[in-house]
Amino acid sequence: MTQPQPEPERSAGAQKPPPLPVSVVSYASPTLPAQTAPTNKPQKVFDTVVGPNLRLKDNLIQLACVIAGGGTGAIVGKLIGGSAGALIGAVAGAFAALLLSGVVIGILRFMGAIKR
Repeated sequence: MTQPQPEPERSAGAQKPPPLPVSVVSYASPTLPAQTAPTNKPQKVFDTVVGPNLRLKDNLIQLACVIAGGGTGAIVGKLIGGSAGALIGAVAGAFAALLLSGVVIGILRFMGAIKR
């Protein structure tokens, strides 16, 4: 008969835990997205159905239209109703210009999207 042999003693420092995996973090450079035709699917949906417009150029055009509409409304309101009319005219003009420019930009983008 053979006698069981004792296991060799393991010292506390004999076994090391496996090394932790190194995670690679890739950073994107701080650049603005292209302001040309949309390459991502959400913008195409926004152009053809409904949603926010993410194009800087369109948003700047709409801002200019709202400022011009508000100024025009203020002038017309001042001529018709004095200082109170100027305030009402400015708000009404800005709102009308916002709606009109949004509709025009929406139609133009929709027509461009269905041509692609």
